[in-house]
Amino acid sequence: MRYFPLIVALVVAMLVPAAETWAQSTVTGPGARPVILNAIPPDSDYPPAPPVTHLLEGDVGRWRSSLSKKGVDILLDDWSEFAGNLTGGTRKAQDFAGQVALEVDLDWGKIFNIPDFTTTITVVQRHGRRLSTDALQDGVVNPQQIYGGGGNVLIHLVYFYAQKKWLHGRIILTAGRYAPGPDFDSSPLQCLVMGQATCSQPRATTLTDGYSSWPGTAWSAVLRVRPTKPTYVTFGAYETSPLKGGTAGTDWGGDHITGVTLALGGGYEPAFGPHRLNGHYKAGMLWDSSPHAYNNATTDAPTRWRHGQMISYIAFDQMLVRNGKYSDSGIIILGGYTHVTSGISVISDQAYVGIEDVGQFAGRPRDALGLTWSALRYGPNVKSVWQPGQGAVLLDPLSPNKPLLASRESIFDATYNVHVCNGIDIAPDFQYFWRPGGSGRVRNAAVLGVNAHATL
Repeated sequence: MRYFPLIVALVVAMLVPAAETWAQSTVTGPGARPVILNAIPPDSDYPPAPPVTHLLEGDVGRWRSSLSKKGVDILLDDWSEFAGNLTGGTRKAQDFAGQVALEVDLDWGKIFNIPDFTTTITVVQRHGRRLSTDALQDGVVNPQQIYGGGGNVLIHLVYFYAQKKWLHGRIILTAGRYAPGPDFDSSPLQCLVMGQATCSQPRATTLTDGYSSWPGTAWSAVLRVRPTKPTYVTFGAYETSPLKGGTAGTDWGGDHITGVTLALGGGYEPAFGPHRLNGHYKAGMLWDSSPHAYNNATTDAPTRWRHGQMISYIAFDQMLVRNGKYSDSGIIILGGYTHVTSGISVISDQAYVGIEDVGQFAGRPRDALGLTWSALRYGPNVKSVWQPGQGAVLLDPLSPNKPLLASRESIFDATYNVHVCNGIDIAPDFQYFWRPGGSGRVRNAAVLGVNAHATL
């Protein structure tokens, strides 16, 4: 019965239009990566990403190629994540989470001779459980980053948008059910590791109502302008809705729209030296006009509200040594810092650093090693998931009636992506949580897992 959603998704693919190339939207390097549209802007002067490989070739591959030549790309993958808590937390446990994703892209230049105009629709089926709430009492960072929005649902609509390009991609307009996630404070490099702390953007951003990320979306319009090849500026306007599409992705408005989110970002993307050492340097801000309640850990004080919440960020990645011809084949360092208006945010500050080594071995050009460390600071007066009296590990005899607050948390994540064969990648993953849930009363936890991705 697990493959029933996959069969349904194939039927839907035959009926619903869409666009944008899979190579750009899904994979930007040797390892399998989650779907992130436009994370690296098109028409940049980079070496090409590796061609997408599929598990199902032969007649299926020829059928897929034939449709692509006519302007129809049908893309399907299965993404599975298993994680088990070895030590610490509140108990030993293991959880599985999975996703079947389908994307259908239509290139209207090939279909009706409308140049540089595409439409895209993406749906997913998600299933499983969250280890963070089952064993770590952590409501913020989950070791399995694919489980969350959408929950256990047969079909969840993610993207449904149109995109138009001018001047060979120097100007790009995207409108429809879209999200800030692909264009602001995100990078596909952050998704080499399995955990939710940084993939594909810092967790501090995705906890806000005005910032939606896969699989959450909002009605939006985004304009990206590239004044020169290595520079770009992006402007975005999005509706703000705490539901971000809801369980099925089709809860699109009514009383759930609380305001508008305006975004401005820019970046510099050089390629240094004869080996074209790629770099991405970016900064930006998002402002949400919605009313927000101040954090309040007491139950008897009146709720205070303010309009407007600001997200600001800086981020970078830079290749130091090149291993191969693909855009991220080499040793890359990355890092970033995000700040959210403190008094009304769950996470007010997050910083991360990391290093990746992609294609280190000549015979394994798609293998990749990734290490990241992330530090999070909770907003003031944010209650911990567990409270004194819920368990001995959190009991505070000095102040039994005082709510337990969350303050800070850190996560280390290490993975090695193994490209098994065309269409299959498997990545063992290790994570260590300092102060899970931010309270300091839950024991530090070591989590071992595996991330498996099959492109069909």
